[in-house]
Amino acid sequence: MAALAFAAGCSHETHPTAASWHASSGSGSYPGITPSAGPSASSGRPVSRPVSSPPPSSPAPASPSASASSSSPAPAIIRSTGGATVALTFDDGPGPDTPTILKMLREQGVKATFCLIGVNVQEYPQYVQEIVKDGHTLCNHTWKHDEALGKKSADVIRADLQKTNDEIHKAVPDAQIKYFRHPGGNFTPAAVQIAADLGMKSLGWSVDPSDWNIKKWSGQQMTSHICSNVRNNTKPGSIVLSHDGGGDRSATVAAYKTLLPELANKFTLVAMPV
Repeated sequence: MAALAFAAGCSHETHPTAASWHASSGSGSYPGITPSAGPSASSGRPVSRPVSSPPPSSPAPASPSASASSSSPAPAIIRSTGGATVALTFDDGPGPDTPTILKMLREQGVKATFCLIGVNVQEYPQYVQEIVKDGHTLCNHTWKHDEALGKKSADVIRADLQKTNDEIHKAVPDAQIKYFRHPGGNFTPAAVQIAADLGMKSLGWSVDPSDWNIKKWSGQQMTSHICSNVRNNTKPGSIVLSHDGGGDRSATVAAYKTLLPELANKFTLVAMPV
């Protein structure tokens, strides 16, 4: 890609770790939900504001009520592979940089997990087909990356997730979608429960190189930041967050050109199991 010209690869310069996810969306900790065992989210700071329970859903025979139950806590968010393996996850695609990332993964024999945005699936169904053909895992990342989705009514949440799954299945009818990742990491008990009702586990992360933050870093500076962050924080059990869509991801592509062989040499890299 021409974009690689300005970001040739990783340097070994160390940059400070950026705050987890978007500055407007808070930290990677989620109130009201007990995390699964494993590394904590990169920010490690709890969200101070409480999350109110969403309005109850209208009766729907297809699925049980999604309201959080005091006697039945919401399922845990996965933040670790649960072993010595490391999982690479790519969000906000598919997009123009997805084929290049898929090619690099293919060359290294690495499987990953792709968290897909419904409207982008609609635009690039051929890339979803390529993701599935290469044996990667699919994850629902909502229809339009609505960071406030989890605070909306149960009916709205369910309709959004179902619409995204339906669009994915238009491209790959028999593909399994076993994971859900809330935009911005803004999980709520209702969103986690509804995802579970639809057969999806909620997928968090433990390493965030903030490659989404293209307003703060760009070019070689961003590439070096991604590399140093992933190198310094990835360990056995890590789930690494990166992006193949949602904006200019040329620096992410440049970073993984160097990182992929390094990580593959140091860890067993896996897709999240289905």
